[in-house]
Amino acid sequence: MKRLSVSILHKHRSLVTVCHSGSPFTMAAARPLLSADQFTCSVCLDVLKKPVTIPCGHNYCLDCINDYWDQSDTVEVYLCPQCRRSFNVRPELNRNTVLAEIIEKLNEMQSDVAPSQSYAGPDDVPCDVCPGRKWRAVKTCLTCMASYCESHLQPHREFEALKKHKLGDPTGNLEEKICEKHQRVLEIFCRTDETCVCLLCVATEHKSHDTVTPEEERAGRQSQLDKEKKGLRKRIQETEKRLVEIKESVVKIQKSAKKELQNHEDTFNFLTQIIQSLRSKVTETVRDHEQKEVRKAEELMEQLEKEIKKLKKTSAELAQLSHTDDHIHFLKKFPSLCVPMSDGVSPKLTANSDFLPETLKKDLSELQRHLQEMSGWEFVKSRQTDSCHLSMDPNTAHRRLQLTEWGAKVTCSETLTPYPDHPDRFDWWTQVLCKQPLSGSRFYWEIEWSGDGAEVGVAYKGISRKGKGKDCGLGSNDKSWSLLCSDSSWQNKKEKAEGHPPLSHRIGVYLDCPAGSLSIYRVSDTMSLLLRYRSTFTEPLYPGFRVRPNSSVKICPLDPSDQ
Repeated sequence: MKRLSVSILHKHRSLVTVCHSGSPFTMAAARPLLSADQFTCSVCLDVLKKPVTIPCGHNYCLDCINDYWDQSDTVEVYLCPQCRRSFNVRPELNRNTVLAEIIEKLNEMQSDVAPSQSYAGPDDVPCDVCPGRKWRAVKTCLTCMASYCESHLQPHREFEALKKHKLGDPTGNLEEKICEKHQRVLEIFCRTDETCVCLLCVATEHKSHDTVTPEEERAGRQSQLDKEKKGLRKRIQETEKRLVEIKESVVKIQKSAKKELQNHEDTFNFLTQIIQSLRSKVTETVRDHEQKEVRKAEELMEQLEKEIKKLKKTSAELAQLSHTDDHIHFLKKFPSLCVPMSDGVSPKLTANSDFLPETLKKDLSELQRHLQEMSGWEFVKSRQTDSCHLSMDPNTAHRRLQLTEWGAKVTCSETLTPYPDHPDRFDWWTQVLCKQPLSGSRFYWEIEWSGDGAEVGVAYKGISRKGKGKDCGLGSNDKSWSLLCSDSSWQNKKEKAEGHPPLSHRIGVYLDCPAGSLSIYRVSDTMSLLLRYRSTFTEPLYPGFRVRPNSSVKICPLDPSDQ
């Protein structure tokens, strides 16, 4: 083993001598053939540290082989990690000073020749000449179409023939810089065809084209690139600013929602307590009345049962007396059995269904009415999420209707508007439909009406337009649904139902297509449900309005806070 180590030392020393005494080219070519990285530990796969040699001749780091064998202390044999040779007794480890000296010398040599060099990482361009593990390339030769580390670049720096080659920063994908047709370096930019070409291309198919060097074209486009970069930076800054604003808005919304919930939590808790307390009191009152009436009935039942028993006994005695042959016994017994009884009218029990006082019944009925009205508040959630933009369709408007404010307002007057003929136009009913078909989702909109009154609703596109029949009137057929509003009443024409005046000229309409419902609300300080239709909508619906003479309807833009 000692002779082997000495032989290796002589061999490596001779190589080191050549590297230091030979020409720069010889030195550059020789160094990558032998380096400290070639002396690695097969356990840690790194350059040997404190190298030791075991009896089979293999070398390891002192710590690595000790750790490897420490894990085998429970086994009676010790193996070489490489050749798997076994040793019954754990070998004594001695440092291989010769090998340690070689590694130290090679490290010094690498430091002296190219102190700035390092191995190519995943983001580096590797040297095309280095054998085995590649050094990082410092230049790419566009003439040789190869990349070189500092050592292998020396010939290009020293030989006149190679000094004429075109060197550039290290670059990968060199195949992109080769002309696919002529297999030559791309050296010219053709402005006519917006592409890079080689010199042979310039001499042939690009002969009459506007050509420049890539450097010239790059200089011209660099300012454009800088402008684009500046624009992108500005846009990024604006977008980031907008993102920050939105994040701040989200935080504000969350804080406002939390505060709003806290503000109303006491109210809902109080209402819950009141309802529960009222429920308990009503239940107690009804149960007390029930027990009282049942007790009276039980007493009467007991009385009647005793009377029945007595009557049955007398009846049996009379039957027995009627069959006796003893006249004297008959005459003595008969008077006692024929004592006059009651008139036969049994006492009656009248069921008293007045479980609660009339005043309490009235209060509960009023509470129920208020709660039903409050149930209409459910539309607020949908109003916030499903508000929609609507505009009236002039092709459907009756000629007595004038559309203004970009189709958001309609007014009925005696003056005819010269609309062109159109098959969708209502020719008798002063009605108009909106342009937007609504289907498959939930929608909310609000209108304000003024004058004698107006009709608000929705209709299928197939509603008739010509004539004065009910098949044309909004809400008068199976293709439309509506509510007629005036200062005197509101009317549901489908069910012939009327109600009290809306008290507000602002009306909210909530269309829930999936649920098949159309709800119409009075909009004021509070929301009140006026009417709700239940149906199965089989096709898109168009909001529509019928306007009485000297009246108008306006589609209201919802405030941003309502969105």
